[in-house]
Amino acid sequence: MGDLVFSSWGGKTVDSRNGTAEGPDGVALPKALSSGTPVLGLMGWDGLAVWDGGVNVVDLARAYAEGLVKNSCGQCVPCRIGSKVVFDALDRICQGKGEAGDVETVERLAGRMRNQAMCDLGQSCGKAFLDFVGNFRGELQDALARKSPIPKGSYRLKVTAPCKSACPAHLDIPTYVELVKKGMFLESLDVIRQDNCLPGSVGRICVRPCEFNCRRQNVDGPIQIKFLKRFVADYEIERRREPWLPKPVIDKEKVAVIGAGPAGLSCAYFLIQMGYDCTVFEALPEPGGEAAVGIPDYRLPRAILRREADLIAAMGVKIRYSTNIGTDIPFQDLLKGEYKAVFLGVGARLGTGMGIPGEDKTAQGYFQGADYLRDIALGNPVFVGERAVVVGGGNVAIDCARISPRIGYKHVTIVYRRTEKEMPADRVEIEDAHAEGIEFAILTNPTRVVIENGKVTGVEVLTMELGEPDASGRRSPVEVPGSEHVIPTDAVIMAIGQAIDLSFLPSDGPVKGTKKQTIVTQGLNRLAGVHNGVGIFSGGDCVSGPLTLIAGLAGGKEAAFQIDRFLREERTEPLEEWVMNEYVAQLKPYDPKEDVGVPATTEPAHIHHVPVGERMGDMREVEIGFTHEEAIADASRCLRCYRMLVVAVSDQLSAVS
Repeated sequence: MGDLVFSSWGGKTVDSRNGTAEGPDGVALPKALSSGTPVLGLMGWDGLAVWDGGVNVVDLARAYAEGLVKNSCGQCVPCRIGSKVVFDALDRICQGKGEAGDVETVERLAGRMRNQAMCDLGQSCGKAFLDFVGNFRGELQDALARKSPIPKGSYRLKVTAPCKSACPAHLDIPTYVELVKKGMFLESLDVIRQDNCLPGSVGRICVRPCEFNCRRQNVDGPIQIKFLKRFVADYEIERRREPWLPKPVIDKEKVAVIGAGPAGLSCAYFLIQMGYDCTVFEALPEPGGEAAVGIPDYRLPRAILRREADLIAAMGVKIRYSTNIGTDIPFQDLLKGEYKAVFLGVGARLGTGMGIPGEDKTAQGYFQGADYLRDIALGNPVFVGERAVVVGGGNVAIDCARISPRIGYKHVTIVYRRTEKEMPADRVEIEDAHAEGIEFAILTNPTRVVIENGKVTGVEVLTMELGEPDASGRRSPVEVPGSEHVIPTDAVIMAIGQAIDLSFLPSDGPVKGTKKQTIVTQGLNRLAGVHNGVGIFSGGDCVSGPLTLIAGLAGGKEAAFQIDRFLREERTEPLEEWVMNEYVAQLKPYDPKEDVGVPATTEPAHIHHVPVGERMGDMREVEIGFTHEEAIADASRCLRCYRMLVVAVSDQLSAVS
């Protein structure tokens, strides 16, 4: 496979069909799937691209039209009727039975879809067909005149949306949002649960990659996808509705899952639906892992998380709490044959320090973030003084800062070495911290913890200034000479990161770790090793390092289907769905510079908060969900941005029209 033969992708035309390249250079399109399969050509929401002259573009367009017929929602005439007429015309041509006027019919109806379809699936497919006819009219006319069948190629089809592609678990967001718009709240929740077993929890603490890839934000603000998810999950509880969950027949092999955090619960949730006998082993006395003991109740009430775990258990999953693999049960015991597969879903439960002078875990007032939050959650004794300094700029740091006044600290300061703009924490959490009186000492970096008589009395810091961007794209903090000073404090909470505890794994076992104490897996297939025929898979924080709840859910979901393939087919190749999801993401379905062509009419709905004066004395939930009217109004703003992609792959029959 060589350079581009043709591309109209991204508004840039490259055409070398006559031997001389025409158009701009540098069209960055991936030439292969992550599985290694070469891509010979593609047709999608932004045009066409061909790398191999053997690709029959007419048949590629036929396959694209066939996909549109199958995936059109049917709510508008241009797409519902037009897609079928376009497919019939292209199918006739490919069968050698084309009729006069077929080419003009395809072009005319593609224009109508582009300009009149009610959602972006029809509109973007219309653009692709117009690009096709406009640039391959000669090939169409030749095929029409030749009257000989065109062999069908081999294709991979994927329907996505910018929000769906950005979601690690790839929820069908436009569908569940549209169901909210129609007032079908339980039906919306049912769609969510097809890919997400913790909707009420994710609806509270997700970092919203979907919203940052919502085309509506190019107009007047993104759809409030996260809070719509919370709304339908809360609706089920408030109305005391019985959850619509399957009652699977458990008739397959036993699978052990280590960890009842998001990754482990998700893996068990999907495996039980496929009939596997799942047992989850959890070291904590309750479910959720770090989501339970690392996220304060004022953000994620544990009653919500416990209920969602109980629903998974009610489906047939056995969860053994207060059971530590490595001490209560040796890891090797899980590989002796009772379980045919094992999933490792241990979270990043260990706190970390900066490695600066004065850090002493035995000193009164010294904490590491993850340990601090866990002790508070589990009701363990925690030292409380007047003043606390929290070091870090991520969500854990914000959680440590916001929880400190709630347990008795009077003055709390976040120390961060860059500016607030560079903080990786969710902007909403930063705003809430400001509202609750947390102070921010930005461009400040700790150099020493001051300890006197075994007690923290201060933290020595340097003032920083921003220099050139580093590898992360953020400007590097540079020390200001002579700026050392001490911030008096009774406690220092190091919230700069978390680590994974892999001590339960034998050093000579089949599972290998990295220098960063993450588990090595074979890419998308989630396989960490095989021992005596037992497949060992892993996902979540212990593979990626500390990420998000939704990323953990996605890792568990993907591993469940790979475990099923391993046990049923004795294969470890990644599923085509995951491969296509990754390829689509590389094509960047969301363009932040796109002119969507929709007038700005409404702002996003805004979540409500318990007044600061009322919420600081306890752990009550801070945010208040949408009313029915607010949820429906915000869901009505959705542009239904479905897009479709068809790729021609290397096992295609090469035939030039």
